[in-house]
Amino acid sequence: MHVGLQLIYCRSGLWPMREVQLKWYPETVAYSDIGLITKVTSKFEVVAHLEVTKTGVRQLVSVAFNEGKGPKDLEEIDYLKVEGPLNPYPIPEVGGTGYVVVWNMHPLSVAAINFDSLHVIPPYLIGENGVQITIRGLPEGVSGFLKAAREMLPPDNVNVVDVAEIEDSVLKVLTPKQLEVAVFAVQSGYYENPRKINKKELSELTGIPRSTLQEHLAKAEAALVEWAVKTHLSK
Repeated sequence: MHVGLQLIYCRSGLWPMREVQLKWYPETVAYSDIGLITKVTSKFEVVAHLEVTKTGVRQLVSVAFNEGKGPKDLEEIDYLKVEGPLNPYPIPEVGGTGYVVVWNMHPLSVAAINFDSLHVIPPYLIGENGVQITIRGLPEGVSGFLKAAREMLPPDNVNVVDVAEIEDSVLKVLTPKQLEVAVFAVQSGYYENPRKINKKELSELTGIPRSTLQEHLAKAEAALVEWAVKTHLSK
């Protein structure tokens, strides 16, 4: 069984990830429903995605409200729902700055959710310079989202990022065995929600003892999280 794992890995290698940056200029944003946000805030920066569902994304947002505007004005935007402040901090005052937790149900956000193996990478900012987001995922997911975006709100600029450097970095932080196990786990649906396979089944398919498999996955997850955080902080 372990030989089978080697063959699967050798045929597929590291999954063909793509990264694309989409940019909407201020004038494009102003004439779209996203422009409603810029009428309320001078800065609407999505810092993190706290929860993702089929109908929207729960986001942690750093905001700077325009004069005379506040959280209640965000509530009046159809696709936003203000859940509250970031505990233990208070909700920002009218004209103030701070953090809020919102549910974002904009069609673009929902479109991104509905493509498998696609991620919108925080942080990203909606402000005076327009909007720029980075998406990363498998080719079919990226292509599907780009098609949907062009139908809903055509981006002014699309830039495909060379991810060879990302792949090289992944190969540096993971051992061959960790990468081999991680790739098989992803391909088998272990990281999907809900999971399509558990550790016991992965162990049986790969011929790797469950405790050893668990150790490989735990070390791979820890190494990738540390690499991602350090990469983000170095920007």
